[in-house]
Amino acid sequence: MSTSGRVVAVVGPTGAGKSALAMKLAERLSVGIACCDSAQVYRGMDIGTAKPTQADRSMISHTMIDLVEPDESFTAAEYGERLCADGAAARARLVVGGTGFYLRSALWKMTPLPEDANGTTANRAEFDADWNAREQAAPGAIHAALTAKDPQTACEIHPRNLVRALRALWLCDVHGEAVSAVRRREPPIRRLKALLILVDPGVDVVDASIAARCDAMLAQGWVAEVENLRARGYAPSLKSMQTLGYRQINAALSGDLPHQEAPKQIVALTRAYARRQRTYFRHQFTDETTVEVTAKDVSPGEVQTLVQRCSDFLSGETP
Repeated sequence: MSTSGRVVAVVGPTGAGKSALAMKLAERLSVGIACCDSAQVYRGMDIGTAKPTQADRSMISHTMIDLVEPDESFTAAEYGERLCADGAAARARLVVGGTGFYLRSALWKMTPLPEDANGTTANRAEFDADWNAREQAAPGAIHAALTAKDPQTACEIHPRNLVRALRALWLCDVHGEAVSAVRRREPPIRRLKALLILVDPGVDVVDASIAARCDAMLAQGWVAEVENLRARGYAPSLKSMQTLGYRQINAALSGDLPHQEAPKQIVALTRAYARRQRTYFRHQFTDETTVEVTAKDVSPGEVQTLVQRCSDFLSGETP
């Protein structure tokens, strides 16, 4: 693999300090940043996704943000294809974010699996409607069914991620066997090699950071941002508008959740999400070299050490 197929990935839980460290590294390495966040791809969703500010973008080139409108679909597979096909990874060399399955899709190209049993989308629509009704009647039904058919894939999907669980269940149905078994016959192809810089200052620090960040986002006009999106015709039911934080604010604006409860739910759910991110990055990227950073505010000396480590990796001097 050529050195152009190498990237440094700054990853970790929400609120760990990834973006601040990435800016320091990008400046010293003279490289751009490719964002790796499943919500930052949507235009107009800026405050609640902690999208890079205009000031940051004027200092360092940022790619892989503002790719689609809130009512357009976008998948991890599309992220991986666009990052590699458009040369964003080769130009940026620094991938930064907390969406682990997007990063996985960038590093490994999965063989596309047929998603339609009989060549018609009607089957999928009927399948989804049936299982969504079951889920409504018995929460957890979708993930339980996936666990019964494909325990390996079910372990990789959080029980609350109904979109991914339902798609995996559909693929099991289409192929007549566990989708993990199909994947084993069609193994992924490596397309990027990464040096992971895992930023994790610990649960207490991250929890405090999440609470402070939620307060700051609300003060910056997060509610007004959601109101504007709704006024532009983007329904609360859209996948983009159901992302963490936006879902709670939409519920409050629709009268389904007391306004004072929305921030509490956002903080609690974001803390739970951060714990899942921590687990994902520690267990899903064991085939990559990982450097751990345990401070939210990294000292100048440690930054310089990381810069040298990144430089050696990107140049191919270290494996």
